[in-house]
Amino acid sequence: METLKADRLQVPDSLEEINRELYLKGMTDGLPIIPPTEERVKKMLEGTTLEPDHEVAVLPPAWAPASVEAIAINAVMAGCLPAHLPVLVAAVQAIADPEFNLLGTLSTTGGNAVSIMLNGPVRHELDVNCSNNLFGPGKLANAVIGRALRLIQINIAGAIPGSTDKSCHGWPGKYTLCWGENEEASPWDAFHVEAGFGRDESTVTVFATGYLHKIGAGWTTTGLGALQSLAHAMRPADKQYLYKKDMKPFLVLGPENAHQIARDGISKAQAQEYLFYHARGRFEDIYHPDSGEKLGLEEMRKRATCLWPDGTVSLAERPEDILVVVAGGPGRQSVFFPPTTRSTPVTLRIDPAIRRSSLSTASNG
Repeated sequence: METLKADRLQVPDSLEEINRELYLKGMTDGLPIIPPTEERVKKMLEGTTLEPDHEVAVLPPAWAPASVEAIAINAVMAGCLPAHLPVLVAAVQAIADPEFNLLGTLSTTGGNAVSIMLNGPVRHELDVNCSNNLFGPGKLANAVIGRALRLIQINIAGAIPGSTDKSCHGWPGKYTLCWGENEEASPWDAFHVEAGFGRDESTVTVFATGYLHKIGAGWTTTGLGALQSLAHAMRPADKQYLYKKDMKPFLVLGPENAHQIARDGISKAQAQEYLFYHARGRFEDIYHPDSGEKLGLEEMRKRATCLWPDGTVSLAERPEDILVVVAGGPGRQSVFFPPTTRSTPVTLRIDPAIRRSSLSTASNG
């Protein structure tokens, strides 16, 4: 392995002092970190066959190179295991994709978090939570992988709260938001299979989101009843639905809701179509001409991309753009991640050639 090239910081041999020093330098998310010593970083790099100086991507807003070594340093700080490193490499490649629009995602006042969804065998290999409480807390992999990607956004991409990160409020999802699809509990094909990947391939999907909305559908025993509850709760209520093409909201169906729908003979595609036509808002409820809008009524109508002849506004331009996955544990509960106007989800394969599978249970020391 090549010699590590990152700058060295001399600090007192004290966990408290190290955390204080890195915090004052703006290198943490406010939570305690594991000191990224040379020994720990070298141990982390054993999780991949890539060389430390291999450039994975260039990340805005700082437009800085994300080397494998730099990713590993942040992985150590977050508490990752070496086996988590290839997942982070794929996630960094994904957020650097122009479709994801990392600059817009990180710099907006909307306060978007970057969520990571895992599919395929990697979920079991790394013990990723796909069931009860999958959005946290509880499982190491979910917590530290998501947090490492956030630290990468701070320390490599340069997303500094109050400076380049313009979020008005932020939200806890910005600390960590990593999870897996509960493929075994789904009545349908997994998300990555529908996207064209093999069942035995592992993938990472990144998407930007400003919040999550829990939807209870416990009063009904039918698939149609569940869809009615979901559609009512998912109706557009924001002007972003008027402007943006290619919006892709994420619906995370709880397994019970998914099986209710499937038992009634409703396919995932039919569920997407139902939501497309029934999860709609009225244009006049979203656009208020007397509230000091910059654009007039007719100009707004011309620019609207999801406005239909009947005066309703849809969640997306097409039914298939409403992304549906199955995750969570028992209970008739589902979660909706509204779309953001600044980003499109990206799915990439986790390259098995860069993984050292024997390290699936390795410690970071």
